[in-house]
Amino acid sequence: MKSMGSNSGAKGTEGGSSRTEGEIQENISENASSNSRTEKEFAKVVIIGGGACGMATATKIRRQSDFDITVLSWDSHTAYSHCGIPFVLGKEIESLKKLIVKPLAFFRENKINVKLNEKVTSIDLNGQVVITGEGTYPFDRLVIATGSLPFIPRESRANILPYGIFTLRSLVDGMLFEKALETARTVCIIGGGTIGIECASALTKRGIRTTLITRGNDLLTRQFDSDMSAIVREHLESLGVEVITGESVILPENFWKQKTLILRDRQLPADLVLLATGVKPETWLAREAGITIGKAGGIIVNEMLQVKAGEKFLSHVYAGGECAEVIDLITGESRLSQLGTTARSMADVIGNNITGKHSTFGPLADPWVAVAGDLQFGGVGLTSGQAEKQGIKTVTGFSRGRTRASYYPGRKDLYIKLLFKNNCLAGAQLAGGEGIKERIDALSLAIRKEATIKDLLNLETCYAPPVSTLVDPLTPAVKAAARNMRKIKGKGN
Repeated sequence: MKSMGSNSGAKGTEGGSSRTEGEIQENISENASSNSRTEKEFAKVVIIGGGACGMATATKIRRQSDFDITVLSWDSHTAYSHCGIPFVLGKEIESLKKLIVKPLAFFRENKINVKLNEKVTSIDLNGQVVITGEGTYPFDRLVIATGSLPFIPRESRANILPYGIFTLRSLVDGMLFEKALETARTVCIIGGGTIGIECASALTKRGIRTTLITRGNDLLTRQFDSDMSAIVREHLESLGVEVITGESVILPENFWKQKTLILRDRQLPADLVLLATGVKPETWLAREAGITIGKAGGIIVNEMLQVKAGEKFLSHVYAGGECAEVIDLITGESRLSQLGTTARSMADVIGNNITGKHSTFGPLADPWVAVAGDLQFGGVGLTSGQAEKQGIKTVTGFSRGRTRASYYPGRKDLYIKLLFKNNCLAGAQLAGGEGIKERIDALSLAIRKEATIKDLLNLETCYAPPVSTLVDPLTPAVKAAARNMRKIKGKGN
């Protein structure tokens, strides 16, 4: 596995340092790094973006300094959980307002100047000023945490979506969509990723006839192999969702009047459409300012999350969250991470570095989990499809087990697929009724520690009838991979 420093361009960085693979490294010693300064020297911090990374960075800096902190956000709300929106739509959470983790008053009390509904128009790196429609904000330290924009698979003469077609980028988007659902009988969701799946499940709880369409041949094409995505599809269909794969959709300009989507060989009626077709990093501000954008489409950062402009990294400008590129733990390649957990970790590193506590950010395995109705599913590391694209040879092992003892009420199915690269665990995909997150967390650590197939064969697991079977379902998956590995070696001989 490559270390993040090998691809991050850390050499020649202002205030740069070597990066320890897969870890956030923090040094709070009295021997200040070249990044450390007195608070008076760097009094003004401007943060562009009020999402997970931006707001966590602001609170981190405030806990560790008396800096003058300003957050500029185009949004109408701040510090809310975007991931909770599908569960409000499914009425598992009372209202979208419950998703606001910290109200605006919290930031005011902590002397963090949050400017909502204020769009940044440009960044002047030389003059160290951020410009908005309302005024200018000088900075000594700048944090770019602009997040992502919805990917709209549509060409249009207009610059806005037709009435009745929605995205879920913000809390306001969620409020508008939720209001429209009050009179909707049929909804079409376009996109087979986690948000589309979670929303499809949520709408069935409201008694809405729901169709989920994706142009991929399977659901979750970037995160799951076909055999595992089939489990998710079967569950959605059991809830009453019509799942259509391998199809592109045409959204007519007069959808508000026609209320029909056009597929290859059919027309599909729908009162509303939700676009859940993925996101793209919002990097235009950085690009216009002369900051370097990488091959994955995000802002290039070094191990201290400082941005690059020209041939060098800037010691006073940082980027984090969905707009910044990360390094993949398995492949060593640059990519994007669209997880709130990643944004939160990046905020810690940026906050530490701005306040003189030297920290670095390492490569990611990106563990993730999602919930649709009674089904939990998630994964970590490589999929077979990703391995094939990278030319990486893997050996897989699969098992189907139960989450509780056979005689204990409420037992549920659990499916586990493991991928091994060079005898080490490199990927895992899980789906089932319970116990998914905990296993993914453990397997994420195993990948990070380069656990071998022998290590996992010798793994000790605990047992109690309400929470497990005597032999954990992970064990048969490891044994299946070991058998497959022996077969490959036998053929090689």
